[in-house]
Amino acid sequence: MSDVLLATGGAAKAVDARSGSDAARGATTSIGMIVALSALGMTFAAMLLAYAIVRTQSPAWPPPGEAPLPPQWGWRVLATAASIAGSVAMAGTARRARTGRDARRPLAAAAGSGLVFLAAQAAALVALGRAGAGPGAGLAASVVYALCSFHALHVVAALLALTSVLGPAWAGARGAVPLARLARVDAVAAFWHLVTAVWCVVFLGVFVL
Repeated sequence: MSDVLLATGGAAKAVDARSGSDAARGATTSIGMIVALSALGMTFAAMLLAYAIVRTQSPAWPPPGEAPLPPQWGWRVLATAASIAGSVAMAGTARRARTGRDARRPLAAAAGSGLVFLAAQAAALVALGRAGAGPGAGLAASVVYALCSFHALHVVAALLALTSVLGPAWAGARGAVPLARLARVDAVAAFWHLVTAVWCVVFLGVFVL
């Protein structure tokens, strides 16, 4: 009887230790993502502020001597819709992960949305180049290429971060995200939301206004 009690106590301590380790790992992930998101947000804010200063100081936009850029509305709207769809899918993933439900479908939707976004952006930039508006065509063109390329790199980073959740969910029971990965799901979702918010600002500030 005493051996059974000792074994039960040892198992309980192991579970407590594992839970404590998962909690500590989750807290570290959350703090790290807060720091990373803050730095990324400030970087994008600085770039957009620089663009706003250049644009307000110019007597016209595009500046005099530069031809208006082809709007590429189809590709831009598709990219915006894909970005928002990915963010919605990641929000659904986070909800399902917290309740232990199958998260594979929203995860796959988020990944697909990210790939569609990158494809739309690439197609738009290629179309600009073919129209004679390459990166060196003028200030307006260089702004578009710089902002879109820099943002696309972070979409790639979001997709890579997504794989750290996608694999365990696919391998888990009934597609549920392991408890040890819940903080990572929230971190990836927050990163995705920031990338989406930044693109919406770029879309409105660079292509609409």
